[in-house]
Amino acid sequence: MKRVIVVGSGIAALSFVRQLQDNIEVICITKDKLAENNSNFAQGGICFSKNENDEGISHSQDTFEAGAEMGDFPVIQEVITKSYPLIQELIDEGVPFDKDKETHSLDYAMEGAHSAPRILHAGGDQTGKYIAHHMVHHLSHPLLTILEETEVVDFIYNEAHEVCGVMVLDKTDQLETIEADSVVLATGGINNLFPTNSNIPHTIASGPVLALRNKIALESMEMIQFHPTLLGEPKHAFSLVSEAVRGDGAVLVNELDEPFMDKLHPMKSLAPRDVTSRAIYHQQQLGHQCFLDISAIDNFETRFPTIYKAVQAHYPGAIECQRIPVTPGAHYTVGGIQSDVNGTTSLGRVYAIGEAACTNFHGANRLASNSLLEGLVMGACCAQHLNQTLTSVSQSHLNAVHKIPNISAEDVERLQQQSFDILGVERNGTQMQHYLNAIETTLNNAALTEHISKASWQHYCIVKLLQIVCTSALARKESRGVHYRLDYPNQVNQFKNEVIEIYSGGMEHVKSVTRQRENHTILH
Repeated sequence: MKRVIVVGSGIAALSFVRQLQDNIEVICITKDKLAENNSNFAQGGICFSKNENDEGISHSQDTFEAGAEMGDFPVIQEVITKSYPLIQELIDEGVPFDKDKETHSLDYAMEGAHSAPRILHAGGDQTGKYIAHHMVHHLSHPLLTILEETEVVDFIYNEAHEVCGVMVLDKTDQLETIEADSVVLATGGINNLFPTNSNIPHTIASGPVLALRNKIALESMEMIQFHPTLLGEPKHAFSLVSEAVRGDGAVLVNELDEPFMDKLHPMKSLAPRDVTSRAIYHQQQLGHQCFLDISAIDNFETRFPTIYKAVQAHYPGAIECQRIPVTPGAHYTVGGIQSDVNGTTSLGRVYAIGEAACTNFHGANRLASNSLLEGLVMGACCAQHLNQTLTSVSQSHLNAVHKIPNISAEDVERLQQQSFDILGVERNGTQMQHYLNAIETTLNNAALTEHISKASWQHYCIVKLLQIVCTSALARKESRGVHYRLDYPNQVNQFKNEVIEIYSGGMEHVKSVTRQRENHTILH
């Protein structure tokens, strides 16, 4: 019997399992609990532009423009149009998307950088939870095994040097091997590299590290999207305040009640996230505190119950004052493991889907509520591809010795605490180079060990990922989308059609390659 391993348990992984044939055994490995993933806690909605009746052109154009014209338009349109039957299936199965109170039809909401209201929400600000719970409860695959609190640390290879499974640390920190005919990485984003972030899991996703260790290219790792509105203050945030709040009429103001976005962008408080995050950051640099003025929103408590509870817990007077304190934080990994829409990577039998992957769907900045859509589509496309192509592989393998640098918790903490100041919403080449030198000194000075625990693996992944993001950010000598450099503040036309790839260059070093790609623009 053929077997597939899927690493992760978010919407991409669930969509994959949902579409996989019943005669293929599937093992779902998650480093946390099944429900501890960002999909399950996604407040924002899911885009559904089917009824705009333009084959996704307007939605695609918004995605392309929000991505600073760096995305591949054919990829964008493919992902969007392939989402229609998948989202319709969820609607038909009874996912309780919000309805208009008067017409009882689907309530399409507006969010930043969209030209039309096309976002579906469920439970106001609990869309990810409703979709994920629905998909978990409808997992009817007869050959599904779920392994929780299990960390994948490498692939295993057979004598023909084909990937034939994974090496894992189990619940007791013991190394084991699990054999399979294919491995699908649905490991999610790496946003909790930054102390201020919207991620739910406390542990870092290791998909890019696994890829790099096995010579799979990473793409656009400099592109980390910072959400402008996390509940809290600089370096002291608690949870996300969904963009849907601004879509419902909330306005960004400072403590002087100045709507500072009004003069910065035609879309004002609904400007793209990169623009809005930098605007709030600049306000904070000037000594201002930033708030969402929610006075225009009726019934905030019932419209956004999750956010309401968080605000009451941390700022109990904010609702009464109609001012919610907000600050930017890392939210979405735009770049990732280089793959096609069906998840295919450069390494045979290894696939990457969802936020872990980079198809250049998002370009240089993700459009609001496109992430659940992407995970749903890539999971389904990957499963459909493997349903047709998966073959058995020889499982005769030798357990390779697995070594990593043994990095202290103190070194990890020191480097991680600097990450937002150096790799956050504004970057500077000189600072980044000094930071990269410190990262590589830490990696090179750490003794190699084959006695791996989950803690030591996480330490290694955090430092390695900081190295990857910093190397990629240094290579893009322009400002585009979520990547803003004070020393290169302008967009450069040639970079619109170039991507930064990260390749392995030895055990503890990485190198970047700037690759020219075909100019995929909008065809009018």
